Amino acid sequence: MDNVRPLNPRDLADEDGLNRTPPGDPEAERALLARCIHHPEEYTAAADIITAEDFTQPGHRLIWEVIGHQLAENKPVDPITLRAAIDNLGQLRAVAGGNLLFEVSNAVGPTDAETYADIVHAKTRLRRIDNLAVRLRSGVLNGGTLDELEEHITSFVKDRSDTHSTGASRFVPGGSFILDRPDTVPAIWGEGDNVLWAEGEALIIAGPPGVGKTTVGQQVLLAAIGIRPHALGLAVRPAKRVLYLASDRPQQAARSMARMVTDEHRNILNQHLTFWPGPPPADFIKDPGVLLRLARQADADVVCLDSLKDMAGELASEEGGQAINSAIQRTLVEGIEVLALHHHRKQGGGKDGGKEPTSLDELYGSTWITAGAGSVVSLWGSAGDPIVSLKHLKQPAAECGPWRLKHDHPQGVTEIWHEVDVLDILAHAKGTLTAHQLACQIYSPDKGKPSASEVEKARRKLDQLVEKGLAHKIVNGGGRGSQTGYVAAFSPSGEVAEGA
Repeated sequence: MDNVRPLNPRDLADEDGLNRTPPGDPEAERALLARCIHHPEEYTAAADIITAEDFTQPGHRLIWEVIGHQLAENKPVDPITLRAAIDNLGQLRAVAGGNLLFEVSNAVGPTDAETYADIVHAKTRLRRIDNLAVRLRSGVLNGGTLDELEEHITSFVKDRSDTHSTGASRFVPGGSFILDRPDTVPAIWGEGDNVLWAEGEALIIAGPPGVGKTTVGQQVLLAAIGIRPHALGLAVRPAKRVLYLASDRPQQAARSMARMVTDEHRNILNQHLTFWPGPPPADFIKDPGVLLRLARQADADVVCLDSLKDMAGELASEEGGQAINSAIQRTLVEGIEVLALHHHRKQGGGKDGGKEPTSLDELYGSTWITAGAGSVVSLWGSAGDPIVSLKHLKQPAAECGPWRLKHDHPQGVTEIWHEVDVLDILAHAKGTLTAHQLACQIYSPDKGKPSASEVEKARRKLDQLVEKGLAHKIVNGGGRGSQTGYVAAFSPSGEVAEGA
């Protein structure tokens, strides 16, 4: 880069000519590690404040990472166990053959881990300021331009804003927060009122095994990094970098995406897509901040969770659902978008067995999971089916679909094969069409008993046609049980409909 200059050795001395030591507090680092060894329940609070990069000593950094991995797997973190874990990694030399572990363990202090973490993180902030000062001084002494010097300052401010936002920095005046919003929902995936993934709100794609939820999710992500022009015919907002947590059968996820790309896409994939194979380093229940830290370490602005069942144990419990929701909300509030793949509940063999889910209650796990999502899409069919159905169970704007999707599995391409055309149904109706009749055709053509929610969604679709001047509403008067009917403003041939 043109604006990067090598540092002059003389810049690394202070005004008195003494060698400079970057700010750090190894004793606080050791005390923090000791607290986590002797009081592992304090690790989560500390991990919300710092990452491994906050440690100045390589050995301390390694011990911190191994403690996190051990706790995520419900394993002990005493010095002997940690030494064995580090030995398995082939990195005993980094901890002086294990001696550093015992030195650290003996450094336990009376203060909790969170306090020590604050001290360690404060030194990190000082190091960043110190580094900025060195670069600015180097630029001045070596003839750097004003633009280059100002760029260093701008980058520093932006980096701190992006990676170390605090609750105070998010204060927004009430009038601005409520009133200064766009007329339409800002979309990550979609356009106009047809939004499947809204900005700042998580999208969940749910379905039984083998119906293509991974395929659809990956097509959305490939559109986000510029390899595909769209996903299901809808635009996808560009992403800087996607972090894909391939926790559920990572090799299968790789094979799925391999059908969608070629070797000519290698550079784009390397620049804009990062995979994390296997489960996250910590269960979300024990460490809800781990998702945000992973996204920051990958420098990602979009995260894909494949799938939710691998992010936290006991998803059906209140604790599990709240942990998933907390992890996602912490990530969203920092401007990192979240796409999650999920599953339906296993259905029994009763009268409702094998029927397509029509409500959020039929997704697996605690209601907190879907409560925290802005959009929930359900795919339904048998494993390997080339034709599956898509229903939009929770919408940030207008409902998309219902659609029938066609998977071309060998090519890794999915497209909308059939879409219900409400205006066409209305134009061909004999007489008026009620919301109940439309709901029967759209949502329950077999059982003929749509739910109250489905009838209301059908009514909204008809009212939207009325607002656009494509239909007329006829309010029946008189008799008990009369319903409002709708007629098309135009006949199928495009002429003004009779009686309209």
